[in-house]
Amino acid sequence: MKNSDTREHYSAEYERLNDFLITGTDPAMQDFLNCHPFTQRESEILTLIALYGFSNREIAEQCMISEKTVQNHLANIMKKIGARSIRKLLSLLFNHVLYSQDSKESNY
Repeated sequence: MKNSDTREHYSAEYERLNDFLITGTDPAMQDFLNCHPFTQRESEILTLIALYGFSNREIAEQCMISEKTVQNHLANIMKKIGARSIRKLLSLLFNHVLYSQDSKESNY
């Protein structure tokens, strides 16, 4: 397989995974965001991290705010949820999403 073929293959795989994450997790993600008293901006930042893996700088550019403001929002998010790191925060979020999907499947 040539490099360009490999890149196209991974690009297609990435697109499929991205589509799945957005469509497959959106209701569970919304449920998670509704379970916690996040502001609209905090919800937006959490979504940008969880679904897109954005860095603080990328979030700042996307939201047109400073990186310091992003850091403040992240500190507030982690305080509200009781997480001490982004890894723990994402773990809690993904466990919620997976649990939501498991409970939906068991209802069928």
